[in-house]
Amino acid sequence: MYKIPNETRPNYLEAGNMSEAHSKAIEMVRLDEAARRLGCHVETLRIRVRDGRLRAVRGPHGAYSWPERDLVELPEPRRGWPPRRTFTRSQIESSWELVDAILSPAKEWATREMALVRELRASPAANIRLYRLISVHRLRRLGLAFEDIGEELGITERHARRLFARRVFIALRRHIMKGDRAAAKRERELVRRQTRIGRRRGRRWRRQPGLTP
Repeated sequence: MYKIPNETRPNYLEAGNMSEAHSKAIEMVRLDEAARRLGCHVETLRIRVRDGRLRAVRGPHGAYSWPERDLVELPEPRRGWPPRRTFTRSQIESSWELVDAILSPAKEWATREMALVRELRASPAANIRLYRLISVHRLRRLGLAFEDIGEELGITERHARRLFARRVFIALRRHIMKGDRAAAKRERELVRRQTRIGRRRGRRWRRQPGLTP
């Protein structure tokens, strides 16, 4: 165990401030030992130290330690997901306003992507897979748990997690590009059809009797 002076103990100390020579000192517990006593994984405590939720002392070799008396007062880390929150129907509907923050900021695609989002909101059956993908992200951003999202969309929790791992803007652009290719193909077919009709009319005109070319 490391020891530091009790009177001069700040919330966070560098390795050079560690000392065992002070007469009044407090005992320090290593992070792995603290995790064992609390019944959690050591990485859980490391994450909390790094993001500032917990203050620990860094030892001479870079290992984190905690004052033992503070460890007694520390509540045991809660396992699992935070408590599920409940939302009203108006809050769920307002989550469509969060879609803009999910999409990529590319200006050349923004207008068409948002137009497609509005179309899917008005008519989910137009592309139910894309509708579910967008909805999983907007509802998750609102704060719904995956289980609640699955119930809202009529899918399983596992399916909701899979959709959340996909990027919305990529799926939207693929759908838009697919529509562009289909429209270009239809236009080419229309031009070919009109060309064939024009050729047939030309042959009929040349075959009429009594007419000279």
